[in-house]
Amino acid sequence: MKSSLGVYVHIPFCARICPYCDFAVEAVGEAVGEAGRGGAASGDWRETEDRYVEGLLAELALRAATFSGRSLSSIYFGGGTPSLLRPESLARIREAVMDAFPPGRASPEITLEVNPSTLERERLPAFRAEAGINRLSVGVQSFDDSVLKALGRAHGAEESRRTLEAARRAGFDNLSIDLIFAALHQTPAMLEADLDEAVAFGPEHISSYELVFEARTPFGRALADGRFSAYPEEASASMVERIEERLVGAGYRRYELTNYARPSHEAVHNRRYWQRLPVLALGVGAHSTDPPGPGRPYGARHGNPRARVAWLAGVEAGAWPIGEEERLSRADAMAEACFLALRCAEGLDEAGFEAEFGVALREPFGDAIARFLGEGLLEQIGPGHLALSRRGRMLADTVCAEFV
Repeated sequence: MKSSLGVYVHIPFCARICPYCDFAVEAVGEAVGEAGRGGAASGDWRETEDRYVEGLLAELALRAATFSGRSLSSIYFGGGTPSLLRPESLARIREAVMDAFPPGRASPEITLEVNPSTLERERLPAFRAEAGINRLSVGVQSFDDSVLKALGRAHGAEESRRTLEAARRAGFDNLSIDLIFAALHQTPAMLEADLDEAVAFGPEHISSYELVFEARTPFGRALADGRFSAYPEEASASMVERIEERLVGAGYRRYELTNYARPSHEAVHNRRYWQRLPVLALGVGAHSTDPPGPGRPYGARHGNPRARVAWLAGVEAGAWPIGEEERLSRADAMAEACFLALRCAEGLDEAGFEAEFGVALREPFGDAIARFLGEGLLEQIGPGHLALSRRGRMLADTVCAEFV
């Protein structure tokens, strides 16, 4: 894994922007749908799509040397709504990435985020056969229409059901469902109904995310103005516990704080972030995890501009670097090694920490570890391994903040 690479491809386009979304996205309205039907906006949208794809390929060429010699383990098409791109566009990107970074012995995991819609549903067979997608992440969020409406989602629950069924018919045997909880007026009964439907569909992977009010979003501004109220903390914690009970009882393993999988179906790409493995991120607003190298002994993080005009101007001119780069200090890397490992079921390996940094874990963090062990927030899960306890998972932000 140390000599492997994951590639994240950010597609910023959405039919419309959800009011809680803080990602680097832009609304393209009905243009995509008209293009899919050969409508009047077809030419304009295809020109936008094609230029963006060319920009991704240009950025790949500019960035490949930083990650040279690594074998490809995963590609993740995220967004935005990457399934708005034509299958042939995704195929071009996949082929270019695999030319630059040939896979190792195992076939790479290739994930596509999909929103439930008629256009995207119709493209599922081509996404699999032509674009080479072998894993879908479906943005269900809820099976309750009132919750979806309150969240500003463009789809209804029935479209989610049809999309999941269509994905199976198209031959996808690795499906992930996203669910949002503690969302506005959602009740425990509504959550139970969401979990009932999610489990009944039998996806290989389920991600559960608490609704967060990011400051610069419409929901964030509504919270600040007093038009919204945050979900009660105790009620949210109860939902976290219930999600774990239900999904573990249904045969899923909680392998990370917000992610559950059936055996051997953990997300290969997502695990790279928690394991601090290199990720080349392409596109507007994308953030890379650069490997160690000259001048960056502990690696670096690189963030692209969030504006498509600025990003395109840079990559089309062959100019690099664009955006911002943060070179990690030893202290930064040590902190990340701790709090990212604690997010995962395997926990924090003390021997591995010492091998990487040349210092025993309890030298810089001994006081915090002793306190959390005493309070029952951390536990020993084997020789030299620390993990969050059940109660610690409820207070994960508090625990992890002590290692920063």
